Amino acid sequence: MLLQLGALLLLLLGCSYAADPVADKVTSLPGLSFKIDYGVWSGYLNAGNNGTWKMHYWLVESKSNPKTDPILVWFNGGPGCSSFGGMFEELGPFYVSQDGKTLFENKFSWNQKANVLALESPIGVGFSYDSSNLNYSTANDVQSMNQNFAALNDFFKSFPDYANRDFYLSGESYAGIYIPMLSAVLAEGIVAKTFVNPNFQGAAIGNGYMHIQKLYNSLVLWSAYHGRVSPQEWEYVKTTCNAGATRPNDPDTYNYFNYLKTTTYLDFASDNSTCGDIIYRMTSVPRSSDPYNYYQDCFASKYADGYTGASASRPAHPAQMKRIRRKREAAQPGVKADVTNLAAGFNYDSSDPYQGYACYGSPYIWANTQEVQKALNIADDWQKGGMKWQDCSDPIYQQYTVTYNDQTQFFERFFKANTNTKFRFLVYNGDVDTVCNYLGDAWFIADYAAAHAIKADDRIDWYFAGQTAGYSQRYNDNSGVTIDVVTVKGAGHFVPTDRPGAARQMITNFMFPSQANGRPDYNSTANVDPYPTLAPILNGGQSTVSPVPTTSSTIQLSYFAPLLLSIFCVLKNIL
Repeated sequence: MLLQLGALLLLLLGCSYAADPVADKVTSLPGLSFKIDYGVWSGYLNAGNNGTWKMHYWLVESKSNPKTDPILVWFNGGPGCSSFGGMFEELGPFYVSQDGKTLFENKFSWNQKANVLALESPIGVGFSYDSSNLNYSTANDVQSMNQNFAALNDFFKSFPDYANRDFYLSGESYAGIYIPMLSAVLAEGIVAKTFVNPNFQGAAIGNGYMHIQKLYNSLVLWSAYHGRVSPQEWEYVKTTCNAGATRPNDPDTYNYFNYLKTTTYLDFASDNSTCGDIIYRMTSVPRSSDPYNYYQDCFASKYADGYTGASASRPAHPAQMKRIRRKREAAQPGVKADVTNLAAGFNYDSSDPYQGYACYGSPYIWANTQEVQKALNIADDWQKGGMKWQDCSDPIYQQYTVTYNDQTQFFERFFKANTNTKFRFLVYNGDVDTVCNYLGDAWFIADYAAAHAIKADDRIDWYFAGQTAGYSQRYNDNSGVTIDVVTVKGAGHFVPTDRPGAARQMITNFMFPSQANGRPDYNSTANVDPYPTLAPILNGGQSTVSPVPTTSSTIQLSYFAPLLLSIFCVLKNIL
């Protein structure tokens, strides 16, 4: 142990860690209503700019074996939407009830077999901030990539128990840009030994914004066959709007993107031609519809975060619409499944065919209470500065610069640098999302594979609980790297919310491959129970969570290492 302590002293020059596993341990969660036996951490990582960029992280231990299970890093998209919010609205173990006061259980959470780390990226999103400028909201793809690299590196330095653990990247939407870019620099950093953890095993991209032109071109076709245009208008498009066609009279090959104009690659408008007007209507969705799931509604309620019928006919601002849509529960808290009168279990206020509940902004209420922010170790200067946690940041979205609208070059950089022959990509899509649709992402991977001699397997069904959950197709590179393109049937943009059981089975099998060749079998239930039980309810409204594990002197030292380094840094500055 003395030798270990001596080694730590030699790291004196690297005293830039922001996270502290002791101080950042969450010991209570206000409103927690069920028992948990896994640890939770919340704090800040050093994302660069001489330590002023502080990226908020939220770490939830695995329910199974936190000492050996992998790290799953999660990014939400936007750009400008909070990964912390995604944990409370999609894949995390805690959901917030409608009143914003109580946390109830998501039994299909992704920490069943993984330690899940959510990073609020870029700086200016959620609780992440610049300590020299609380209102900092400037961002672009390269800056986000560098912030993510620095923060993740700081995490593995600050949590030595994870420094050699297998880890995976995951995320959705604009993370389709964050993840390929970060994957490339991670692979390069591992070779150059500038990144601490060499055990980068895979990356999962959900409904990704990887190739903007392909997404818009494919959305025109998707919309045409989902009733969003009249037969006469579609005939006009097929016969007239054929700019850039690679095959004559084949609408699959038309470049409809040419009829739209944009300065941001986030918001689009018609080029004022007849083709542009039709295509704009086919690729934009009014606020009266839910662009994130074509078959569900995000109907008005007192919890709908400012939604008004008067604005329902206008196209939604993406960040605003995402705030409205980000939360939908399959069943309202408090409604019993075993009621005597089954009709009483339906939500008759719903305007969609699934008796869905209105979108509501309860995480905003919960996260902005003083008690919660104290429990989550939110920085004092951020709190005293009058800041508010937002699910999606309008300033980030409005000022964000899309540097790369095509991720091809970052896949190429990754493949060039990567040395892991078992590395795997998962590109998954809910098949009823109109924001980042499945066809555009499938086209992107198919075209990339064809251009780089990557062989495609046949497409097959995959199953959850005895039902078809979607379809899967594997691409096999000569290097050993695979890319799985998977659809999740009936899910929209937020796959863990819309199809929670299938989504958890998919991501677990991705991390724990069970095929003889070491590749995932998405049908497998070897590492996932399709029918998990709920945790026991707490008595008396307690909100305590499990203590920091201290089963050996090595573990104790590793958790106190960042604290010791901080002390030495202070002494160094004083002396």
